[in-house]
Formats: sequence, structure tokens, C-alpha cells
Amino acid sequence: MSLYWVPKSNGEYVESGGVHAGTDSGNELFVARAYHEGAVVPGKLHVSHSSVYIPYNMAEVPVQNYEVLVAPVGALSWIDGEGGGVPSNAVVGGQTNDGETLYIGRVVHNGTVTVGKIHPSHGVCYFPYGGEELNSNLYEVLVKNAFGRHLGL
Repeated sequence: MSLYWVPKSNGEYVESGGVHAGTDSGNELFVARAYHEGAVVPGKLHVSHSSVYIPYNMAEVPVQNYEVLVAPVGALSWIDGEGGGVPSNAVVGGQTNDGETLYIGRVVHNGTVTVGKIHPSHGVCYFPYGGEELNSNLYEVLVKNAFGRHLGL
């Protein structure tokens, strides 16, 4: 199974193989990440916007240069998680500026399903929404499926 990140900018997305993460205002969101202040931060690509939005330092930060996660159909699933915990097959999304691994998570908030970063040492999934960095101790974790088994997205 081959997961990889594709460099994009200014609202570009991957038309085939981009990992769907949720919806916001009826628009699709995809898993993306961006380099910011020495960190690599998972976030959301909203297909009708010109930036990826990452949760960082209590804000929803727009970043115009980013990477979009690409995976084969059926290679990934979302499973329940909480309290910063992630299983061994969780997809790594980035790292903090001091080297802690960040994982890809998503939450349901205000009628949206939005993607963010699971920060294990903080015990939460941070997500960008409405100009802020919000968090939840209940979330879903993006994981690699064993033996190509598709558990549903």
C-alpha cells in the first residue's frame, strides 16, 4: 500500500486518490498538511478555498502552499479515538517543531466533519474552525487498513 503527499498550492487538489476527510457547507474536505513555523501540521483542504487551513497556536491558519494526502481506494479508514490515543496503524500527518509526531484526526463540529491534528501529549485532536483552533478529546483517527480491508470512510 502506497500513501504519499502531493505538493499543491492556492486551492489546487488531487482529482484522483485524494483522501476525503469530511464536509463543510456542502463542500468536500480533503486531508492535507502544511509547513508552518518549523512544524508540519495536518489540516483541511476545502475545495472552494485557496488555502489549506491548519490548527496552530489557537488559530485557524490559512496556508497557500501545502501537500495533499493520496492513497489507493480502500487503503484507509476512520476509527474512533480519544484522549490523544492512536493505534499502531495510525497515519502520521506531521510533527511539532520539537519533533513530536502528529496524527490525522477528524471531528464532527457544528454540522461539519472537519480534519485536524491529533497531538498525543496534549490528549486531544485540534481542528481549525471559524478562525480558531478548537479541540476535542473524542475524534476519529485515520488508519491504514490491514490486508487491504476497507472498513468504510
